[in-house]
Amino acid sequence: MGLPIISFLLHGCGGAVTFPDEPIVTTPALAGYDTDGDSAADFFCLFDESGRIDRIGYDRDGDGEPDRIVHLRAIDPRLCRHLVVVLDGIPFDVVKEFYESGQLRLFDPPAVVIPPYPVMTDLALEDAFGYMPCTGYEAKYYSHSRKRIVGGTGDYLAGKNEPFVNVIDYRGPALDDGLAYLRPKRLFQGELNKVKRLWDRRERMEVLTYLVSTAGLGSRMGKEGQLYALRQCQRLALQILYESGGLVKFTFFADHGQTNVPCKPAGLEKHLKEKGWRLVDRVRGDNDVAMVKFGLVTYAALNARKVARLTGDLLESDAVELVSYAEGDAVVVVGRDGQARIRSSDGKTFQYSPVEGDPLKLAELASGGVDGRSLLKATSDGRHQYPDALYRLWRAHFAGAENVPDVIVSLDDRYYNGSGFFAGAVKMASTHGGLNWRNSATFIMSTAGQIKGPLRSEDIPGVMQKLFGRPFPARR
Repeated sequence: MGLPIISFLLHGCGGAVTFPDEPIVTTPALAGYDTDGDSAADFFCLFDESGRIDRIGYDRDGDGEPDRIVHLRAIDPRLCRHLVVVLDGIPFDVVKEFYESGQLRLFDPPAVVIPPYPVMTDLALEDAFGYMPCTGYEAKYYSHSRKRIVGGTGDYLAGKNEPFVNVIDYRGPALDDGLAYLRPKRLFQGELNKVKRLWDRRERMEVLTYLVSTAGLGSRMGKEGQLYALRQCQRLALQILYESGGLVKFTFFADHGQTNVPCKPAGLEKHLKEKGWRLVDRVRGDNDVAMVKFGLVTYAALNARKVARLTGDLLESDAVELVSYAEGDAVVVVGRDGQARIRSSDGKTFQYSPVEGDPLKLAELASGGVDGRSLLKATSDGRHQYPDALYRLWRAHFAGAENVPDVIVSLDDRYYNGSGFFAGAVKMASTHGGLNWRNSATFIMSTAGQIKGPLRSEDIPGVMQKLFGRPFPARR
């Protein structure tokens, strides 16, 4: 059954993503797709000199040539419906490589986005949708008011640490999230079809969707899974473009990057016990440490009274790369290359003061003070190990969530911290959480216009409002 017949039969109640995987005609000027199964191209994407799709064409008379051509850039974004697809855990480098191979050319080139630290979905998407702060870094965290570790699976399933779901149109049932790691392709395709059906209902001018299943594709399959997701999202966009006659704009972005490095448990609990620490849920004594173990991620959050001593012991673990904690109005960051302090009185300009060595490798760029935006630009081209590190570390300890931990650990990419139960269920090919480029750098791209990077996640609402001339997310 051809695509037009399927679309007709399912119009109003939605349909699956059925657009052809590949064009049947390809030249330097166009790609032709067979949408009705008769082995002849009837829908065409036409390329400009840069290789971007700037026109679409329809063959209505069956001669194999487009007889109706739509200039996409001539259509004002304010006149178009807008589909936003947020993918969980897609690295910038993977998207850039995919784009440069000739894919996703309906879009302008991707821009770099740097999420908050720790690199966690909840924190990143609250920024990306300009909504309220999270209570913790994850659904399980140390509560300062209750003086103990709280939350966990129940809070996760209830979405208590995901306020952003109140302003978007689709986020799959949290109960299904575990399937993303066990059967990631099946769940992802199901989510993509749900997005298509939601779009087909034509209830909103702007449709905001978040696909958690790409986290499973990356965690289980690494780069291969991420490329699979991008190819399928391209099919979704082309099908909607075909069906809408060009009256649609797309924005794709992700919450954070991924290491794409196989990893194993960091063993921090065993290490700390050997150092004389007592692992507890409630800190009462000098030898007590409360460590959150939930998602399988390359960071750890700990609470203790003796944070300097705890930091020194943590750094003796091979799994630990950096440790940071607040001391007065400063963030102390310690690594194998030394120790430094970060200060800011306005959250915009920062003082980086190495005490010994240069743990963030910023002495040449930031000694004596630096504008945060300038440092974002200077460290977000893929060559610096820790992008936008001063702002992200300062915010993590002073404004990252309502309940920030005493100590934050950024792990080596080869290790993760998290629930022992979850760790036994899956073999991890990749994850996220730490401060470095691979964990952090992700992307945004749109068909409504070129987006210039680098950006922080918190910049996305302003960028979208500028492109579309209306608030983002749209007021409900």
